[in-house]
Amino acid sequence: MADDLRGYTEQEVLNKVLNTSNDSIKVDITSGAEYAEDSAHATTNTGNFILGVRNDTLAALGGTDGDYVAFQMNADGALYVDVANGGVLESAVDGLETLLTGIDADTDAIKTDAAAIEVLLGTIDSDTNDIKTAVELIDNAIDGSQMQVDVVAISAQSDGTYIGDIKFGESLPAGSAAIGKLAANSGVDIGDVDVTSLPASTNTIEVVGDAAEDAAVAGNPLLSGGRYDNSERTLDNGDVGALALDPSGALYVREYLGQSGSILVTGTTAVTTSVSGTKFIAIQFIEDTVFASSGGLVATTEQLWPDDTGESTAIDANGGAAIDSITFPQGMTIFGRWDGFTLASGKCIGYLGRV
Repeated sequence: MADDLRGYTEQEVLNKVLNTSNDSIKVDITSGAEYAEDSAHATTNTGNFILGVRNDTLAALGGTDGDYVAFQMNADGALYVDVANGGVLESAVDGLETLLTGIDADTDAIKTDAAAIEVLLGTIDSDTNDIKTAVELIDNAIDGSQMQVDVVAISAQSDGTYIGDIKFGESLPAGSAAIGKLAANSGVDIGDVDVTSLPASTNTIEVVGDAAEDAAVAGNPLLSGGRYDNSERTLDNGDVGALALDPSGALYVREYLGQSGSILVTGTTAVTTSVSGTKFIAIQFIEDTVFASSGGLVATTEQLWPDDTGESTAIDANGGAAIDSITFPQGMTIFGRWDGFTLASGKCIGYLGRV
């Protein structure tokens, strides 16, 4: 410590206090580095340079609460500032966050509304296309100042009322006036149209009974029947003809048994038919007769008609055994469908029929 200081000037006293020996660093106090509060700034003012510590990542420099610490800057020299909770800047930031949140919500709502508008515009486009199609159809139906309409169905009318320009309750005029060319308010009755002709076609509308007797078949319906006291008519092959009824209304039926041929059999050789499309449909015995055991009676469908090998079980399970040992008495006639037969003894007449 310096010696007695009362004989020194103020500067010397301060120098003595700050310097403990002659080799100590001398500190000079620069005048004019302090200014009064609220004093005006001047370009010639001087002062002490305040430094800070660069700290790329802000961290605590003091050990405990109350220690002196240096100002901290980032790499660009900007001072780190901690905004106090509840301060003006924080309030501004909070307000800005609230504003941005509202803007985000409004943007989402706008996007939702835009999607809904897009769907609505698509529906409007579809509807306008439908309207366009309907207008085009109406335009196509108009010929000049008149609209052409196809009448699909009309309820019966008899009171002379109009539907559009068509009046019901009066007859069509004579001639071949077309329904599609009816004059406006002409008073014609569509319900009294007489069809005088139809276009040529294989699918023409037929009227029952329009086929003439003895006319060639042309797809026309046949008459169901008529009275013929004398049924001996001559029809060409393929011609139409009414069914013949007697005066009482009964149908004339001709017995066609044997109309395709018949044969008298007196021997024991096999008998078959050579007439195309015919079978033996009846055998009449003129004396007691027995069929041979092999090929004696050959049914067209075995078990449906008597046969020499199969029992007639197609009609009932009680069909008897084969008939090759059975004697058929004189005067008896059996009916069926046989391809042929062979007698063991006796005589018979075989009748052919088309089946």
